[in-house]
Amino acid sequence: MADTTSLYLQLSFHTETAGKDYSMSFRYPQADVEAATVDTLMDLIIAKNIITTLGGALTTIKDAGIVTREFLDLVV
Repeated sequence: MADTTSLYLQLSFHTETAGKDYSMSFRYPQADVEAATVDTLMDLIIAKNIITTLGGALTTIKDAGIVTREFLDLVV
């Protein structure tokens, strides 16, 4: 496998259970994604209650960001 770098949009939420958070990641985010768009998306996910976790329903936004992951091939 070759050396690779991948970008992900990571969304993190607080749940109904104190201390239990939930995160989801999406590969290949748009290069020009705006904070307001992500905030609106996260509010919609919470309002529609479309995801239930072991910690219960999603309640509030914790954070969101772009994550860069690198894979450096050590064995060829």
